[in-house]
Amino acid sequence: MAAETTTPPAETGKRALYDPHAIEAKWYDYWERHGFFNADVRPDKKPHVIMMPPPNVTGRLHMGHALQDTIQDALTRLRRMQGFEALWMPGKDHAGIATQNVVERTLKEQEDKTRHDLGRERFLERVWDWVREYGDIILQQKRRLGDSCDWRRERFTMDERYAEAVQRVFVQLYQEGLIYRGHYLVNWCPVDMTALSDEEVENVERDGHLWYIRYPLADGSGHLTIATTRPETMLGDTAVAVHPEDERYAHLVGKKVRLPLLGREIPVIADEYVKKDFGAGALKVTPAHDKNDFEIGQRHGLEVVNIMNPDATINENGGPYAGLDRFEARQRIVADLEAQGLLEKVEPYKVSVPISHRSKAVIEPLLSRQWFVKMKPLAEPAIEAVRSGKITFYPKRWENEYFRWLENIRDWTISRQLWWGHRIPVWYYTDEHGEIDEERGFVVSVEQPEPGMVQDEDVLDTWFSSWLWPFATLGWPEDSEAVRRDLAYFYPGDVLVSGYDILFFWIARMIMAGLHFTGEIPFRDVFITGMIKDKYGRWMSKSLGNGIDPLEMIEQYGADAVRFSLTILCAQGQDIKLDPTKFEMGRNFANKIWNAFNVFGQFMETDTDGRPVKDYRRRRSFDELELVERWMLTRLHRTIEAVDEDIRRYRLNEALTKIYTLFWGDYCDWYLELIKPPYGEAMDEDKIALAVELYEKLLQLLHPFMPFITEELWWKLRPRREGEACIVSPWPRPDAAETDDDAAEIFATLQEMVSGIRNVKSQYGVSPGKAIAARINVAADAPALAAALQAHPHYFERLARVSDLTVGHGLDKPKASASVVVGKHEVYVPLAGMIDLDVERERLEKEIAQKERFLAGVERKLQNEQFVQKAPAEVVERERQKAADAKAELQRLRANLADLT
Repeated sequence: MAAETTTPPAETGKRALYDPHAIEAKWYDYWERHGFFNADVRPDKKPHVIMMPPPNVTGRLHMGHALQDTIQDALTRLRRMQGFEALWMPGKDHAGIATQNVVERTLKEQEDKTRHDLGRERFLERVWDWVREYGDIILQQKRRLGDSCDWRRERFTMDERYAEAVQRVFVQLYQEGLIYRGHYLVNWCPVDMTALSDEEVENVERDGHLWYIRYPLADGSGHLTIATTRPETMLGDTAVAVHPEDERYAHLVGKKVRLPLLGREIPVIADEYVKKDFGAGALKVTPAHDKNDFEIGQRHGLEVVNIMNPDATINENGGPYAGLDRFEARQRIVADLEAQGLLEKVEPYKVSVPISHRSKAVIEPLLSRQWFVKMKPLAEPAIEAVRSGKITFYPKRWENEYFRWLENIRDWTISRQLWWGHRIPVWYYTDEHGEIDEERGFVVSVEQPEPGMVQDEDVLDTWFSSWLWPFATLGWPEDSEAVRRDLAYFYPGDVLVSGYDILFFWIARMIMAGLHFTGEIPFRDVFITGMIKDKYGRWMSKSLGNGIDPLEMIEQYGADAVRFSLTILCAQGQDIKLDPTKFEMGRNFANKIWNAFNVFGQFMETDTDGRPVKDYRRRRSFDELELVERWMLTRLHRTIEAVDEDIRRYRLNEALTKIYTLFWGDYCDWYLELIKPPYGEAMDEDKIALAVELYEKLLQLLHPFMPFITEELWWKLRPRREGEACIVSPWPRPDAAETDDDAAEIFATLQEMVSGIRNVKSQYGVSPGKAIAARINVAADAPALAAALQAHPHYFERLARVSDLTVGHGLDKPKASASVVVGKHEVYVPLAGMIDLDVERERLEKEIAQKERFLAGVERKLQNEQFVQKAPAEVVERERQKAADAKAELQRLRANLADLT
């Protein structure tokens, strides 16, 4: 983006109070109108690309979005300032299940109709109407946060060109033998009425039972006892299995048992999958309702009996239990088994229950014909891309999770029994009645192959479209000059920022897709952020009512404060325990930034809009600067070096912490305090010049994290029509010619001495404004330090109200004085005249006596063996800590008393 020379929005007065809402809307509009967010192919610039994880069209901005968008925007703004052509690609995901559910629910509430009442075509029209009305809400909310995306390039996974890419991918994978159709057990959600992939299922441990059921032998010679956690599935049993080496049951293999309640005879088989030590050592085999049983059934050629409807009610194969809900059937079956003397016993048992990630319904393994992707051939190159270092994870430990999943990957169920989504590009022949003619097979094609053929009713898993995001958003597979140019320039991307919750759903699959369809990795780095939880470490949820709305926090504290706080809390690889009060630190810092300008800004000559009438940034050469100024410049450049390294490793919280410390601690608390003139006097223009230069660099360092306030203040430093916007100003670079590490070390020692004197005053209850005397005994081998202290006694006067400073070597400690050791040096603070020595001695003696009595009581308790042995460990430890604290406090009090004698 070229330097901005147009007049910026009207200024607020230079002495105005900080009001984030007064500046945020105006600057966002200014940036967007002038094209600062736009990224185009520029051969003279290096690109930097981040693909935004596309939020669901049903979504509203939540704290997870706010965190990850803050990180992505900070990286994008930083790279833009560093001269990259920075593209942050925005977009939305059609969210198949979620969006269809929302529209179906609205249809039911408003018209008491189902989608079937409307039919597929009319229902999809309703969905599109809903998407057009509500689908853009979350992207508008992202603007409130300050997202600097190239909104011209916004993509939607249901856009016509994007949909064509999805269809072509399906056809290509089918032609390569990587997509197939088959009857297999799938994870079935009886609420959303669709198949789910393994990654969409959570296994939750719950309290359950183990039911021991007697299966009578068909010849009447006895029974076999099996143990199960799901009695209702026995209606679909087609065998009982025992381990081939289990001597207890070897004589029964080949015989038959009678299925309780239904009376069907089923064989006893031997299979090594059976665990001899689980339950009674015999396993009921239900191939249609358990994945492991299905595999046993395949090995032994067992019949597959499905006993469940898609809504999880028992079907006609369940005999007398047909029509019952699965859990109601469970209760009836257990009661009937008990009544017939076939229930041997029941034991409490912890059960791992599969739950739908979205609906939270208990998943039912169900035999169904679905479309699948063979994943192992796709996974192998994706594993190698990370092992070889082409892709790097931050933090690195997430690579192990990535490998674990890919090395044990299962085929991906990609068909979904929905209407909203990318329809599967498979076409079936029909008979004279318009019904599908299975015997004639099917054709896989993007377009309808022949008139009269009908398309598969199912749609593709939403993730099947979003795994193409890094390259399909750039126009792939269109073979036009514009698309080829964009792909060559912007692909692969630089970093993918995401939470670990979609490591398998999305991140790993994007790597597989990128390698398979483009031959290149989709991004070079993967930055995995922690997840946001409440202050107690619990997941935020509607049911708990513990969510924190980022828009409410922006209203209360301002977008910059929210961004600052989230970044500071985002320690790499760690979840964030968030309390709304955490945003106060961001607001306090924003106020500090604003008020710091007024320290020197009040002395600048300005026009009616608060803009300076001349350029104040011209200042003396580095060698002409005094100690505090050389120290401040050195701290600036050393901090820039450290910040650049932190950002290279995606440790943005550490980078921002360093900038925060530099601004608040160094610039405000030390530098500005030393250069500001006495009340009523003007500030020298030389001092204004450096203060402005330093402030400008600090605003640039802060801009990626706090863009609104920094842009507002940036223009207060520059004459009208002079310079470019902060958003595209050059990122500060460290300058070795303007660093003096020796001077910085001397000033750092001086800081420790000042802090020590302040602590002494605080320790003895002396007002910070009270003038005192101090003597500094400098080590013989530090003449430069001694000279600096002698040259700058006003630093001690200004910062610690030391009106009488003596500096030398070999100085004796005055009587009745406190001492502070700083390295090889000592600072003495005479207490006579600063405090009433007699009163202070008496106070200290009383406090020592009280503390000694307290310590004696605690030690008596700890010497009592009964207390130590019987009291809870945390109570005993608390008493030990009390004793340790009392001893430390006594040591300090006695040292203070010694200083007074």
